[in-house]
This record gives sequence, C-alpha cells and structure tokens, in this order.
Amino acid sequence: MKFLSRLATGQIALWRTFWLIGTPLALVWDLSGACMVLGIGVEDLYVAGFIIAVFTLASAALPLVAVAIWRSASNYPREAWWQGPLAIGAKTCAAWSGLTGALSLLGVLYLAFIYIYAAIGPA
Repeated sequence: MKFLSRLATGQIALWRTFWLIGTPLALVWDLSGACMVLGIGVEDLYVAGFIIAVFTLASAALPLVAVAIWRSASNYPREAWWQGPLAIGAKTCAAWSGLTGALSLLGVLYLAFIYIYAAIGPA
C-alpha cells in the first residue's frame, strides 16, 4: 500500500514509473486491443472474454498510471539541458496514454451497456 501511495504522489523515480510500470501496461493494452480488432481468439468464448477483460482492466489502469507518470515527471530534476525535454516528453506520453485509456474504457462500458440492455431490456 505504501508503494501505491508513493506511486500516486510521484515519489517513485521517473524511469521506474515509465519503463517498469507504464510501458508494460501500454504493451498489454496494445496487444489485447490488437487481438480484439484483428479477431484473434474470438473462436473460443472464454479466450475472447479473457481478452476483453484484460483490455478493460488495462484501459482502467492506464489513466491512473498516466497520473503517476505525470507527477513523477513533475518531480524530475532538471539540472542538465536534456532533462527538461525528457520530462515534457514523459508528460506528453502520459497525457496521450491516459486519454486513450479513458476513452477506451468508456467505449467498452458503452458496448457492455448496449449488449446487456439488448439482452435483458424491454421486449
């Protein structure tokens, strides 16, 4: 729990937050989204459900990790000339990832609502 509180406040080093948490999560999001778009694993209902669940969880976690990366980049020291653009790049990547994750989560929730409503809605 202490790690999560330090992560949320940006007290974890930027390289750890970006490369060890943000990048693997973005890769999981990309791969599960590509599987859904390309139809990989849709033959088996359980595999398709697992892919959708992984994509949904990654979409929910991306905005939270984006906030952690943003705050970590805000706390990043800027002694050398290259550290400023590096922090700005990390913030840009975090903003883009957080936005796409949040929009993807909204899309998944909308589709779930539509399909559930169609299945149990008024006859």
